[in-house]
Amino acid sequence: MRPVGIHLRLQDALQNVYARALELQLSLFQCFFVYQSTGKLIEMSSDDINACKTMNSAFAMRIVHGSYFINLASSFPYHKALAQELSLAKKLEFTHMVLHPGSARGAQSHEHGIDFLARTLNKQLKKESDITLVLENTAHGGMSIGGNLEDFCLLKQKLDRPEKLKFCIDTAHAFSYGYDICTQDGQHAFFALLEKCIGIDNIVLLHMNDTYDTLGSKLDRHALPGSGSIGLDVLKQVVMASQVQHIPIIMEVPAVSKEEEQHILVTVRNWHD
Repeated sequence: MRPVGIHLRLQDALQNVYARALELQLSLFQCFFVYQSTGKLIEMSSDDINACKTMNSAFAMRIVHGSYFINLASSFPYHKALAQELSLAKKLEFTHMVLHPGSARGAQSHEHGIDFLARTLNKQLKKESDITLVLENTAHGGMSIGGNLEDFCLLKQKLDRPEKLKFCIDTAHAFSYGYDICTQDGQHAFFALLEKCIGIDNIVLLHMNDTYDTLGSKLDRHALPGSGSIGLDVLKQVVMASQVQHIPIIMEVPAVSKEEEQHILVTVRNWHD
């Protein structure tokens, strides 16, 4: 069965994220390594790390979402947050790390930001074999990289090992940036652009998210799937399209009750019965 998971909030110990994933019978999950309330990286002893690793076999994919402190498009050559979070991810034997491309603010141009992004990725991809780096499309315009899918066409031309970089497509980000995935024609055009700029085979994860905001708003505010501007019927059409229906799904839902979280998970799983 196609893996369907949820982004689980880190509120205290990482072991509790694992416990919640087991409770929900997930085959994959995603989490941060920083606390949303403080922005601080979790501290884990060797015993804590080993306790988590004993549960790893239950999950085909263990995904850490890089914190928003990481800006890969920055001209600053040392990325401390990336190094710290990547080191912990490898100690925990996570399989994937999802990263936003970042913002080129301070660069001479948008393309210079893509140059900085390529430089950072080339450095990481050259030495990385223990975890898959996954770049995600974003909602923002301006000097942010990755809202416009054409950015990824240019990026791949600048990578030494483009085949090592994989991608995550977020439905809410695409809609908020300006891709009208709510119409059949819009969906066809969107999938064609994904194939051109990324290659469907290079997409390893779908973030199936709804948004409170309108088409082209350039804002990033997730809604519970079915409660936003995209709607559950459209989300189903997109993720069940033949081009992507094999790709694992993660939902990044806002703070809701456990019952609501369980309900949307069951709903999406039932699409695959």
